[in-house]
Amino acid sequence: MSFESLDQPDLTPLRAAAEDAEIAEAISLVRDSGGHSLPDDHPLASLAHGIARSLVEAGFTMHHCDQHHPLYRLGGVCLMAITTPHGADHAGIVVSWTCHNLLSLDWERYDACCDINEQVNWVLCYTLRDFGYLVQDFGSGGAGLVIGERDRGAEAEE
Repeated sequence: MSFESLDQPDLTPLRAAAEDAEIAEAISLVRDSGGHSLPDDHPLASLAHGIARSLVEAGFTMHHCDQHHPLYRLGGVCLMAITTPHGADHAGIVVSWTCHNLLSLDWERYDACCDINEQVNWVLCYTLRDFGYLVQDFGSGGAGLVIGERDRGAEAEE
């Protein structure tokens, strides 16, 4: 009997449930500037949720930023919503990469870790630009600050 003659189950509902769970987990890992989960009613929540979704769709994993979480050691993308006390001039979502502990805690490869963080941060910024986000440089390690989305109407006119 060949495998082709067997009826294949429809995995569409299972795939959809798995994708929804992956995106929900990514969204739950977005933090505010105090390190707490970003509440749904935060002014930057919608932007942060869209970024998390886009990065999961691109194949990135999110970082469990709580140092006591068992998956913290794995590294991944950190998303943090920041606002300034003087208004929204520098408000946005900071996007940065964290290496796995196998590299980040190896002092003999400290330079490699720094270089990799910077390179992956650049890739994250370019990826988010491809998804239509407005990204500015943030800090000295190549992290990005997403301040919004490009106006889709302006793109169509060009």
